[in-house]
Amino acid sequence: MLWLTEAPFRIIGLCVILSGLALYAYVCKDTDIRPKIDNEFFVNNEGCKMISLDVTSPAIEKYIKKPPVEYKCIDVTWFETKLIKGSWYLMLVRDINEILIDRHLDKQTKIQCRYDRFDGKNDTRLEHQGTDTFNLVPPYRWKVRATVYLRVSCFHLKKLLHEDVHFFIQPPPQELLEQPVSLKKWVQGNKTKTAESTSEPLISVMILGLDSVSHLNFLRQMPRTANYLRHQMSHVEFWGYNKVGLNTFPNLIAMLTGKSEEENEKYWKKTQRMDNCPLIWKDFKRAGYNTSFGEDYPGASLFNYLKPGFGSIPTDHYLRPAQKLMNITTGTYKLTTCSGGRLLTDILLEMVENLLPHMQRYPFFSFYWWSQGIHDHFNFGSVIDQRFVRLLRRLDDTGITNHTFIFFMSDHGSRWGPFRRTFQGMLEDNQPMLFILYPKWMKERYPLAIRNLESNSHSLITTYDMHETMRDLLHLDSLQENRLKEKSRLLWKLPGPETPRGVSLFLPVPSWRTCNTSNIPVAYCLCQGK
Repeated sequence: MLWLTEAPFRIIGLCVILSGLALYAYVCKDTDIRPKIDNEFFVNNEGCKMISLDVTSPAIEKYIKKPPVEYKCIDVTWFETKLIKGSWYLMLVRDINEILIDRHLDKQTKIQCRYDRFDGKNDTRLEHQGTDTFNLVPPYRWKVRATVYLRVSCFHLKKLLHEDVHFFIQPPPQELLEQPVSLKKWVQGNKTKTAESTSEPLISVMILGLDSVSHLNFLRQMPRTANYLRHQMSHVEFWGYNKVGLNTFPNLIAMLTGKSEEENEKYWKKTQRMDNCPLIWKDFKRAGYNTSFGEDYPGASLFNYLKPGFGSIPTDHYLRPAQKLMNITTGTYKLTTCSGGRLLTDILLEMVENLLPHMQRYPFFSFYWWSQGIHDHFNFGSVIDQRFVRLLRRLDDTGITNHTFIFFMSDHGSRWGPFRRTFQGMLEDNQPMLFILYPKWMKERYPLAIRNLESNSHSLITTYDMHETMRDLLHLDSLQENRLKEKSRLLWKLPGPETPRGVSLFLPVPSWRTCNTSNIPVAYCLCQGK
């Protein structure tokens, strides 16, 4: 009868083993995406054949290493900003006892702090609005007078103990806060803009960009993010996305203006400012959208690296003046990686988080670009993988993805380092990462548009096409089936050489398209010919 007494223990043991396996599967299911690419080609059309590449292989695995450690902040964050009943507060988030121990002090009264208030006028000028002082005393929160950017400094006997920069994003107008269900257009002066007479819904546009990340290296380094995109979001993954220029600027300016770098030069050569560039967010602003633009890495800023920058603030919400303050506090420029214990990566994520209440209530055009770490290090994607899972989940949880069309993308692959010097590394440099995420209801409301979008996943495409796609999103009535059919008919009647370089991804991209008709220089073309 021994087996009768052992049976319960066997059952318990079996349950423990099965529970352990289930837990392992839950924890690890989002880390093993490594797709087996069985197709011989990423693109296999009349005008372009793009040979497929391995995500992982013995030849590649030796380049997969632990990420660099230099992108860690020595300091620890002391403060955060918080909105309480319509007023902004600076709040102590680090334990006061930890601060005293860390700084070898016995009393918090020996620490004196101040904050300087600033407003950003353009890319080079900050306007100082005043200084306020405070002591670290309970309840450890201090109401801040109206401002946009804040530099906080704390001292002991004139010795600097902590320094950080914060920014404030004012809440949506009260009228919108009271009506959060549907999006309303908004213009300067806090007046509701009367929507055009159309039955089409409003949809926001968001660009989430990762610098220097090829499609395949994204799958290697950021498997959790890739898994979330593929299994939790309505998406299209593009395998034929080919860069059109050497580095970031020519690729992104084509997306933002529909024109090449050379065609855009006339807009800034004369004025030595980039304010006159026909950036698409201006069209969205005129249509009643709120606009925001943020980059995390001032050393590689899109409009300031070897470019003159803006003479006035280009969007409603703009992060660069805060970065300028960070550079002033650290006394560095390109080497700035932290501010008060926060990676610049996280500061841009903070900007997105603070703008979520706006995004929930009126249409937005948002452009966010991350470069820190990933711009220079082939393996840095693994450092930020979980951060972007949290970001995407946050956009889902707040309902932002229900009314936002998202371009989750890069500009090119790694441009230097040991892997870039391999044959596959050279090829991957020309094939950046691109996922397009769309609200689920679009598939029902605009079935032909979404079918075309999906059919283009293995077509040759560029950032010129993304520009045309955004123009369609500005006028959703252009996605009606009869209009798409007519535009498709006209597009497919054109002779091959007359194929426009930019085609909306809501249309079927012509199968005869080539690098030449797409304005892709031969040096970057991945097509192997007809």
